[in-house]
Amino acid sequence: MKRNKYTLGILSLFVAFILYAACYILFIYKTDYLKIFVVYYKPAPLIKTEIFEPIQGGRAVADTPSRQGTFTAEEIAWLNQNMIGDNTGQNISGLNRCFSELTALYWIWKNTDSPYVGMFHYRRFLSINDNARYPMLEFPSMRFRHLGINHLKGFAEEFLHELELEKKYILPWFATHDILVTEPIKLNAYEQYKKEHIISDLDAALEIIHKKYPFMYESALQTLHGKEGFYPTNMFITRREILDNYASWLFSILLPLYEEIKDDVARRDTEQKLAFAYLAERLFTVYLRYEQQYHGLRIKEFPFALASNFFEPPAGQPFIILKTPNWQDIFIDQKNNIICSFNNPYRNCGKFRFLPQNRLEVKWDNGGKSLFFHTGENIFTLEK
Repeated sequence: MKRNKYTLGILSLFVAFILYAACYILFIYKTDYLKIFVVYYKPAPLIKTEIFEPIQGGRAVADTPSRQGTFTAEEIAWLNQNMIGDNTGQNISGLNRCFSELTALYWIWKNTDSPYVGMFHYRRFLSINDNARYPMLEFPSMRFRHLGINHLKGFAEEFLHELELEKKYILPWFATHDILVTEPIKLNAYEQYKKEHIISDLDAALEIIHKKYPFMYESALQTLHGKEGFYPTNMFITRREILDNYASWLFSILLPLYEEIKDDVARRDTEQKLAFAYLAERLFTVYLRYEQQYHGLRIKEFPFALASNFFEPPAGQPFIILKTPNWQDIFIDQKNNIICSFNNPYRNCGKFRFLPQNRLEVKWDNGGKSLFFHTGENIFTLEK
């Protein structure tokens, strides 16, 4: 009799364990257990699956000029019809022309509750698969995968699977890590900001950190002046509590800063108006490095993948590197033997042709001409 009771007890525990495991698996694989929001500003190939949710940044000011230009009524209607906006619930959608994708981040923080959450851009993503077939462009300070914009058409199956942007690939990383981010741009973050933007903005943000979070100030200075660089693009996938803590910290700095400098920002050009998005890239890095050092935050870095509007990599040789004594740059082939710099596709373009003895001639759009000779694989060096 006792044996029967013992067996029944073991069987009951086993059944309870199976039911618990089944419920846990069902909970994990619920559609909203992992939600990655893809921020749009204008019509583009729509990225929408069970885990990817498109969101329009700045819907409240969609009819005002932006860095992307002024949108037509048809473009605004397309955005309204195909995705949610950041102008419902608790929001700062009206600040989008200064905060860019951060208005979507604020909305995600205040109005969603998925246990795992992320934010991408409509043509920037994490490349979780290190062996993805898309070409990797490597610069001294960073690397990223180059995708033609056409790869976004019919996105859901081939593109997601190739970059391992599916739930079955993403969730296991959280057994060993707390947040997935882009690889850093390995430049002195402070000096780079000083060169590209208005350094007084970053100094003012640091002063707010000094006043509100004095225990973080020295760490912030070390991070910004260090050699490890900064995480670009404000992209991530993480657990809800990490997002909540970070967003609370970030906006406690940026919103007071906006009130402090908004009159000056209003007089700037459209690029420098976006100061708060650029600041967030540096502050994101400051926050993660501090949490990593003092609270053991486990960070996993991946290259990002960029879907370019400018050109498609040709089969077999997706890019060439042109070198001179003064610069080195990566050039992508376009149609009709035109190459354009990946860094400056609107300015550094030219028509090329191959000559005998492995030489390359480029007739630049500005009227100049250069001759290069082949020095290895896809590298060409300027002839003296």
